[in-house]
Amino acid sequence: MRRICERWPFRARSKLIKDAIAILQKVVSLDPNYAPAWEVLGRRYYFDAIYSDGGEAGYQRSNESYHRALLLEPGRVSAAGLLAAQEAEGGNLDRAYDDARALVKRRPDAAYAHFSLAYVLRYVGRLNEAQSECDKALAIDANYNWRTCALAFAETGKSVRAIQFLEQDTGSEWSNSVRVSVLMRQGKILEAQQAAPQMTENPMWMRGLVEACLAKAPPTDIHRMAEQAENELLAKQNPEMKYHQGTLLAACGEKQIAFAFLRQAVAGNYCAHQALQSDPLLAGVRGDAEFHQIVQAAADCQKKFAAAQDLGR
Repeated sequence: MRRICERWPFRARSKLIKDAIAILQKVVSLDPNYAPAWEVLGRRYYFDAIYSDGGEAGYQRSNESYHRALLLEPGRVSAAGLLAAQEAEGGNLDRAYDDARALVKRRPDAAYAHFSLAYVLRYVGRLNEAQSECDKALAIDANYNWRTCALAFAETGKSVRAIQFLEQDTGSEWSNSVRVSVLMRQGKILEAQQAAPQMTENPMWMRGLVEACLAKAPPTDIHRMAEQAENELLAKQNPEMKYHQGTLLAACGEKQIAFAFLRQAVAGNYCAHQALQSDPLLAGVRGDAEFHQIVQAAADCQKKFAAAQDLGR
């Protein structure tokens, strides 16, 4: 269902997602004790939040559904892993990390456990550890969900390894869009230009701006699209996506708007201290004093997380 959903045109996808939700709501009403149905419903609410207009309510309903699945089946690893990942997206790093780490300790044989910890570690900003957990997940099982591990590698300039994880989900909206940014990190501009038309029209990926940037369109055109992205996207929830958008804006010369996205990403507990210092897309702004302030904020974000972990021991 997820793979079919991402291949539908963006404007048709909302109805597809909402139809699926309606069917699953009927399923759980008929059998409220069936944990797999609650987990799948949670996943569709999540898709509604990020691919349609579900917004904050979609995230909340998704979390509630995962909790219901785990109440019915406490050992359900995939539901626990998805919940930990969403806790990280919502800025609840302490809870997300504790839950993901406990899941790995309980089920070191489960690929989803390692993936969920890798996901949370990206938000914590410990990318080397995230990469290690991604490798462990892939060694146990091949799964399209591991595609997001590409970000842990791309943000440290390990683009070849990033592409290998994107290939776990070749052709999807997510992988097509991230692939362009990885090619840009590699300096393969012609290949990025050729790949950009395969990006979705979903505004979150800023396809128009990326294509204009790669084609070296007039700066006024790029700035207009950057301002539009700021108006439409800056208030969205997921801080990792704001980081991604900020790096593209920086690479395309929109420094001030890029900084607004990067500041919001860090404020949302995407503690990207390592990424900010290593991501190839940010090479052009690292000498800026305002950028140094964002790097310091990310360091403070990590320190706050570490202090909370010490208090919890």
